[in-house]
This record gives sequence, structure tokens and C-alpha cells, in this order.
Amino acid sequence: MIKNVKKIAFLFLLIAILWPVSAKALSDKYEDKLSELLNVEKEEGKVNIYFFHGQECPHCASEIEFLKLLETRYEGKYNIYYYETWHNQENKELMLQAKKIMGDTASAAVPYTVIGEVSFIGYSESVGEKIELNLKNYLEIISEEEYLVNKDKENIPLLGEVDIKDVSIGLVAVILGFVDGFNPCAMWVLLFLINMLIGMHDRKKMLIIGFVFLFTSGFMYFLFMLGITNILTYISLPLIRSIIGVIALIVGSYNVYRFFKERKEDAGCHVVDEKKRKKIFTRIKKFTQEKNLLLALGGVIILAISVNIVELACSSVFPATFAEILAVNNVTGLMKIIYLLVYTLFYMIDDLVVFTIAVATLQLSTASSKYGKYSSIVGGIIMLLVGLLLIIKPEWLMLNF
Repeated sequence: MIKNVKKIAFLFLLIAILWPVSAKALSDKYEDKLSELLNVEKEEGKVNIYFFHGQECPHCASEIEFLKLLETRYEGKYNIYYYETWHNQENKELMLQAKKIMGDTASAAVPYTVIGEVSFIGYSESVGEKIELNLKNYLEIISEEEYLVNKDKENIPLLGEVDIKDVSIGLVAVILGFVDGFNPCAMWVLLFLINMLIGMHDRKKMLIIGFVFLFTSGFMYFLFMLGITNILTYISLPLIRSIIGVIALIVGSYNVYRFFKERKEDAGCHVVDEKKRKKIFTRIKKFTQEKNLLLALGGVIILAISVNIVELACSSVFPATFAEILAVNNVTGLMKIIYLLVYTLFYMIDDLVVFTIAVATLQLSTASSKYGKYSSIVGGIIMLLVGLLLIIKPEWLMLNF
């Protein structure tokens, strides 16, 4: 009898010793907030990571490579679930619901990653480090103290690793905005701007159209940063991208056609003498320019909004980083708007420089009739290439080869 009691006691002691190892492999802080929404089973001892991405998004491709590397480091300790949202409407709706649950702005911008109670918008090496840090925390590979010390640190260009609770927000706005302006995803937008200017000989019209394009682009980015625009939520990115591509093909084809047509000598009108013909042309030009300017501005605004939608759909990590810095430092109201305006201004600086150079160069070149002829074919080829790539290989326009 005594031997049986000892055996039972030993068995209970063994269970008590081994139970925490087998059942409590995760931290008590880990809570899977999306398992119910996404109908994912909570596997014992494993962390679930949810990754929403776009097929042609270069930032998403970079994060996929990182997640593959992560699997080799923590094999068997977590599950990752992939959801492509640009070509799958159901996954897009799931992401919008997931963002609401996580307290994030419900836009269709990707990449978007969720691990436990933490979410990440965009991707960079710094974001990758944060994802791994949270994974280690949930797996209790690091101490609570180590997690708390590192969770508010960010790698800021030029400044290095800083604590976002102590950093100068104005300085960060200037640096991040300026660096973000050189985002490869935005480079092809400048092709549209420069092409619109090629062949124009009206300096005033060039300036108006160019500045409206830049202002609209900057305003769109400001709204995106402010988080009050949900345009991406209600559109099909592949569709809008294809529409822009078709427009680019049409404009490009017209420019090429104009080049071959204008190579020939102007036959002119032999019914009306040259003096009267010039007078008529002057009146028509004045009338149509006034009308066309309004139409051109409307078209430029639509174009700027459209191309920025394509760009913002694959968001950079810099806006998300700056938004996090503002949130951690409890910056709201008017001060938040001021900081975002500073960020946006420096984001647009490189575009303004390129635009200024383009206007100056084209204005100097208007004296050359040869330039005027060849500008159509150059602009046409650029637009044809952009149009084809938007439809066939949009990721190339984001420099994702």
C-alpha cells in the first residue's frame, strides 16, 4: 500500500516538473487577436504570424525573404500565414477587418504584419528586427527587461538607433521626409511629370501644371500620413494600374505619331493668306489655351491621385515609423499636423528640384526647333514603356527586378 502511494506521489511530482515545459512554452503576454477572424487554430506552444502582402509590392518581397530567414532560426516555434490582397478581394477584406481589430487605419496599404498584440505597417530592416524581438518575447527567449529596453528603439537614417520617446521630432520629420522622397516606388511618377513638360513652350503653363501635379501628390501623401484617407480601401489596385497604363499607351502613341507627322514640312493653309492665318491661329490659341488649361489641370490632378494610389498601396516604412514616433510621444492636434506638413515638404523636395531643372532645361531648349521635334518621340517612348510596364511588369517600375 505504502509503495503504491509512493509511486503515485512520484508520478504527480514528475508531472508537476514536466508540465510547465510542455504546456507553458509561450509567455502569458501572448494573445492571438486574429485567430478567430482568420479561422486559424491556436497551436500549442507556437506563435502565429499573419502577413498581408501584394504580389508586385517590392517591400512585401523583401519581407518575404526575411520571414523565410526567420523560419530557419525558429523552426517549429511559430506558424506564418500569408494573405495576398492585391488580387484577392476576400483577403483584402480580411486585412481591413484585421486592421480595425488591431486599432490601425483601415486602408489597403501593404505589407501589413501582425504578431500577437503588435502590428507593423511597411517593412525595413528595423521592422524585421521588431518582428523578431516580439517573437523572442512571446517565446520567452529574452527577458522582460531586454524587451522593454529595445521595443521603443528605431534606426533613423543619419541618427542611427534612437529611443523614439526622447528623439527630436522635428529633426526626424526633416530626415525621414527627405529620405522617403527618394523611395524607388516614387521614381516612375517623375516620368509622368517630366513627360508632360516635354514639348511645351509655354513657361507659365508648364509651371502651373507642374506645381499642381506636385501639390496634389504632396497633399495625397499628407492625407495618407494623417490617416484620414481611405481611398485605397475602395479601389482595385490592378484595375487602376491598368487604366493608367492604357492612358500612358495612348498618350505615348500620340506623341510618336506627332513626331512622324511634324517631321514633314508644314504644308499650311493655302486658301487663307499668311497674315490672316496667323491672326486666326492667335485667336484660336488664346481661346483653346484658356479652355485646355482647366481641362489639363483636371487631368493632372486625376493623374497625380492615380499614380500616388499605386505608390501608396505599397507603403514605405518611413511614414509608419514617423506615425509611431508621434503616437509614442502623444503628439496630437495642431502639432501633429505641423510635423506632418514638415515631413511632406521635405518628402517633396527632390521632386521640386527635378521639376525645376526640367523646366529650366526645357525652357532653354525651346529655341531649338530640332529639340521640339525630337521631344515628342522621346516622351512618347517613355510613356509607351511606362504603359507597358504598368500592365505587364508593374514591379519593375518600383525597381523590383
